[in-house]
Amino acid sequence: MSNFSQFNLDPRILSAIERMGYKEPTPIQEEAIPVVCAGGDVMGAAQTGTGKTAGYGLPLISRILHHANTSMSPARHSVRALILTPTRELADQVNGNLEKYAADTPLRAGVVFGGVDIRPFPNNWEMSKQLGNESDNQEVWNRHTAITQIDRIKNGELAIIFDCGYSDFFFEVNNDFHKKLLKYKIDHDFLVRPGSHNGEYWKNSIDYQIVFFKKFFEKSASSKLSASL
Repeated sequence: MSNFSQFNLDPRILSAIERMGYKEPTPIQEEAIPVVCAGGDVMGAAQTGTGKTAGYGLPLISRILHHANTSMSPARHSVRALILTPTRELADQVNGNLEKYAADTPLRAGVVFGGVDIRPFPNNWEMSKQLGNESDNQEVWNRHTAITQIDRIKNGELAIIFDCGYSDFFFEVNNDFHKKLLKYKIDHDFLVRPGSHNGEYWKNSIDYQIVFFKKFFEKSASSKLSASL
């Protein structure tokens, strides 16, 4: 019978997941955890509820745990990992799991929700509680929206993909972002198809996004190989 101790995870991680009721790794976890622990790339798919978050979250915490410290200085707590999700709900769920996995360690997890331009939606998602009323705090809102930061991006620095339905309420701001990236000559993928801001569209997006990430991984591997020659 397999168990999580076979992955040589830190005892503090094992104690946390034991409290969560984790006993035996699922198939996706058995396949993914050793690869991520070794620093490899993983592209996996599994049904909801099979533990995909733990499949990459546990080894991720294990790999960055040696950076953890108990200092009160923010300068000693730089960001070590970034996880992107397609929805705010999933981002919140992933963050909750990571906080539990790292509960016995000094590592911290946080969650950020956003859009490429939040200014057209001043009354949504309780953003005004954090940023103040948009009409009275335009400078603050400008600083917290991605489209105003494009001039800080260097071409090739980020792998950028947009995948949005024509009927999605984010379509116009995404299209504006796309046009501005073209103006600054920043490479990116911009995919639009019939559809809205819902699960049906996102489900159909998976194949397109897998191709994008596959190309990214291949390019990354090729660059590492060239650098080693």
